[in-house]
Amino acid sequence: MKEGIGESKKKEGRKAMYESAMLIYNGNAGQKEVDKILAQIIGPLSLSIPNLTLLQTQKPGDAEHFCRQHGEEVDLIIALGGDGTVHECINGIAPLDRRPAFSIIPAGTCNDLARSLQIPLNIKQAAALITEGGIEAGIDIVQSNERYFGNFWGTGLIAQASENIDQDSKGMFGRFSYYVSALKTFSDPSRFSFEIEYDGQMLKDEAVMLLILNGRSIGATEFPLSSIQLNDGLVDIMVVKEAGFPLFKEIISAKTTVDWEQDKETIDHFQASSIAVSIPSSQLIDLDGEHYDGDTFRINVLKEHIRVVKPKVVTE
Repeated sequence: MKEGIGESKKKEGRKAMYESAMLIYNGNAGQKEVDKILAQIIGPLSLSIPNLTLLQTQKPGDAEHFCRQHGEEVDLIIALGGDGTVHECINGIAPLDRRPAFSIIPAGTCNDLARSLQIPLNIKQAAALITEGGIEAGIDIVQSNERYFGNFWGTGLIAQASENIDQDSKGMFGRFSYYVSALKTFSDPSRFSFEIEYDGQMLKDEAVMLLILNGRSIGATEFPLSSIQLNDGLVDIMVVKEAGFPLFKEIISAKTTVDWEQDKETIDHFQASSIAVSIPSSQLIDLDGEHYDGDTFRINVLKEHIRVVKPKVVTE
């Protein structure tokens, strides 16, 4: 299978077969745990994919480097790991002229993009999507300056909260470490001014948090907004103007979708495909759980830029 994903003639819903694949996994994870995970999936993957290469990361940036250096040589890249590994792989694949398909075997704490794609969190079931049960489908990737994200971009409270996470408690308590950190952050929210130019319109205001959502899952919780779709060529922008426990509780506990338009005094919501964000001073930015900083960002949706392996039936 030598044809690149960008030129592929495969239609959505058709099961893809792969002649070659590269499986990237986190070498900093505990060796016993890695060996246990690999033992469950390597056999079935090897039987299905004639040329399967395993690459172990040793330091930050390795996964992105592997994808950029070897991505055009294979039909499929498999990320075995958490949100950090997935983020690096997306940043390695997105700039390529010939982009391979991409698959996630989630092995992290939150696994947000995997959740947004409804990929099983069970290791064997996620691997089975590649060998027998999944399909390829295009998803939007969003470029922010020179970086890319698949799930979300955020600044303000969300970036402060994720920066404050204690890594030991994250390992012990998983998703709840995000919420504990966020609650601590809410006690002293910092407002900042901003300008957003989007699809020919301008918004100037102050906020405690800006969120740009491509996927629905943040901190292992589904964001209750039905307009968020991974393949519509749009992102959802949330301008959160006030912080408080009622707002936080509503977001993380909502069981049904929420009509944010009724509360513009607290949260403003709109969609766009091209956005320019300006902040007076450098601000911490969270891209899919990874931290950057800056004060000016050009953000563009690349519609269906990467094809991913996902379940056949996705319930919206």
